[in-house]
Amino acid sequence: MNTLEKCVRILELFSDTSPVLQVGEIARALDLPRSTAYRYVSALKRHGLLEQSPGENGYRLGRRIIELAASMSRKPLRELALPYMERVVRETGETVILCGIRGHVGVCLEKVDGHHALRVSFELGETYPLHAAATGKAIFAFLEPRIQNDIIADVGLPRFTATTITDEAALRKELARIRKVGFAESDGEAIEGTRGIAVPIFSPSKQILASLGVSAPVHRVKGEMRKRLMELLIDAGRHITRELNALEAR
Repeated sequence: MNTLEKCVRILELFSDTSPVLQVGEIARALDLPRSTAYRYVSALKRHGLLEQSPGENGYRLGRRIIELAASMSRKPLRELALPYMERVVRETGETVILCGIRGHVGVCLEKVDGHHALRVSFELGETYPLHAAATGKAIFAFLEPRIQNDIIADVGLPRFTATTITDEAALRKELARIRKVGFAESDGEAIEGTRGIAVPIFSPSKQILASLGVSAPVHRVKGEMRKRLMELLIDAGRHITRELNALEAR
């Protein structure tokens, strides 16, 4: 086997019944010297394809594997989401964005610009912190606790405005609230003077895949308009998740 084949074979050893493997187990399974197996495992770890399992003397599949799996759904995700995004824009005039996760930050996957002259600007591929925006919090809340911990340890909770949540206990309380109600809001936490609303979108395997949201000047996201945006986004998020499931079942 060449180097690439050995790395692929190592990744293929992990499964639901064997989520954590030690270097010795990998070496025996592939009939490799322990030192060679360790070298390959270290290379996979450097690229985020494997990671050390906390509290265990072994390795598990890394965050990058999850990202690669999610990317398989992003093209149909954008195609499925666009009609719903366009509907929100037609009915409210506000810019709608579809966001995913890249590493430990959020990323704009798609957008449909609103009709207002004064609006929050987004660029495709633009990244932003998960703890300080509605679209970010709608994703952050549904990540596995270990991934949440990794993000907080790696990125921290930097302040962007006076209302940014920078206390870990307060953030965890906010994420629990989002999981309970099914949507996220932000009040000028990333950009002063704006208010955001966002909902989660889930993959067929029930993993958080993306979020759909609106961010606009605060004076336009209140009262009946806030209520209408919330209704439209929740309905859109549910329909997109349902259509992704139907696509997977074909």
